[in-house]
Amino acid sequence: MKKISRRTLLQSIASFPVGVRSVRGVPSKPNIVMILADDLGYGDLGVTGCTDIRTPCIDALARQGVRFAQAYSNAPVCSPTRAALLTGKYQQRLGIDRVIYVDERNRGLTLEALLLPEVLKTAGYRSAIIGKWHLGYPKEYFPTRQGFDEFFGFVAGNVDYFIHTDRLGNHDLWRNETELWRNGQYFTKIIADEAIHFLDRRR
Repeated sequence: MKKISRRTLLQSIASFPVGVRSVRGVPSKPNIVMILADDLGYGDLGVTGCTDIRTPCIDALARQGVRFAQAYSNAPVCSPTRAALLTGKYQQRLGIDRVIYVDERNRGLTLEALLLPEVLKTAGYRSAIIGKWHLGYPKEYFPTRQGFDEFFGFVAGNVDYFIHTDRLGNHDLWRNETELWRNGQYFTKIIADEAIHFLDRRR
């Protein structure tokens, strides 16, 4: 089997013909949903054999979609993993070889990097990131400056689930580049609703 680089794979995805349908009537431009979870082990899902944690919705997605069962995370922590996944490059080449800490307010993923949503945009896709960004705090590094059409979530490594502040007390909840205030609303429910809303609008 011939091996190809992730960058080549991303470029291949973008070159799929737009508007052509397969013989079975399935659109040649399928929806792409990526779920990136921090600290999730390979054996923590029902689809990978876990018996004591119930994950029926993720298991259903796995049954209906495409599974890449021999893919590996580039790093054991947040920021470098995201940088590598979104660019197809080793995180060290991007200057994100470790987590961006909450007090490192000037670090971020270089704007020269080519990200997956930028490649997919050339094939007519619209993209959103909902949840955690963790690739730069200043607006110049926001996902909306890196190819995403929409952003709803936070830019830090983690936030309080109810008051949406980071470890230093900075408020951190955004829609695109506008700060939002939803104190008391449970973050997991908010991002689930936003994700569903985006998918419903962008069928």
